[in-house]
Amino acid sequence: MPSFSRGSVPQNYYDITVAKLLKQPEPQYLFGRWWLDAVGAALPIPAGIGLDGRQAPQAGAPFTNYDADRLELARSLPSELMAISRDFGKTPGNTIRINRPAYANTTYTLASRQVMTSTPISTSPIGVSTEQTSLTLLRYAGPYDTVNSRVAPFAIESFDANMGVHSASDDIGNQLARDFHRFIDSVHVTLAEAGAAVYPDGMSADNDATTAGSFPLTLEEISRTWQNMTEQNLPRFADGKLGIALTPKQIKQLFHDPETLQQSTYHPEFNLLFPNYFRTVSNFHIFECTTLLSPLNSSSVAVDHGIAFSPGAFMGGMGRAPKVAATTDDNYGEQVKVIWLADLAFGLADSRFLRSVRSA
Repeated sequence: MPSFSRGSVPQNYYDITVAKLLKQPEPQYLFGRWWLDAVGAALPIPAGIGLDGRQAPQAGAPFTNYDADRLELARSLPSELMAISRDFGKTPGNTIRINRPAYANTTYTLASRQVMTSTPISTSPIGVSTEQTSLTLLRYAGPYDTVNSRVAPFAIESFDANMGVHSASDDIGNQLARDFHRFIDSVHVTLAEAGAAVYPDGMSADNDATTAGSFPLTLEEISRTWQNMTEQNLPRFADGKLGIALTPKQIKQLFHDPETLQQSTYHPEFNLLFPNYFRTVSNFHIFECTTLLSPLNSSSVAVDHGIAFSPGAFMGGMGRAPKVAATTDDNYGEQVKVIWLADLAFGLADSRFLRSVRSA
């Protein structure tokens, strides 16, 4: 005959959920924070979620903000990386156009420019061109319903919100903020894929790697990336350096090379200026980023895509500031439904300012 226990008589027992919260590992969303810092935007989470007078109850212990779980090494980056504009109207769909000069390379020899005595100088003008890029303000929202492939709200039942151990409003606000920041970061990591690819010596395409570790990142590839960007006369940060964001695996591979350690320097004061600053080598400030792309190639080998960047590579803008919005469809105030909503603009100022640093 079975003994009297939790297994035989589960109805006689109940579990207790305590107010203490555990950590959930979260990346820093490096490029997302850089863009938000440059545009001066954030998603403010209201104290009460819902329409005025119909907010979800504020019962339960406070729920952690996702910032507390995020890998946090520093908070800012020089705004030169992002070319930010606020010259938008308030309506999504508005487009601004930004010009840049375009220079023609002609002939610069002494003989071509010498004007001989009594030789008439032409009075026929030559053309001057200007390059132009555009930035369009669009409406974005979250979170995203992966089952039905659409933006959809989080919902809070008013009755249940009074009964939980933790504040349902805090939990939902935390989910909204995390979704917003991950969206911004993912947009910029994807935009950076437009940069020309640089491969390790002997590798010319992602599919060339047939085994894991066959083409690790090397100092030679980093130096070649610097040479390539310098030959294009790309602008640099105020200290004369460029930036490069690498995956943890790429950093491990790079610094297994004794030559890299000998030639690299570490500036502890930079941790106050640059998020995720790691070291400086080959005129690059190296940043660690855990949200970069590492797609599998045809041989199922992960190919890491680092990002080398020059100031002014990305563009951005904002119309209406990000906010938490609630729907009027709330079942007479019994079910609060909320999303985040923002009118934002994203783009590349110039793909020439980026390089996709590949390794396998």
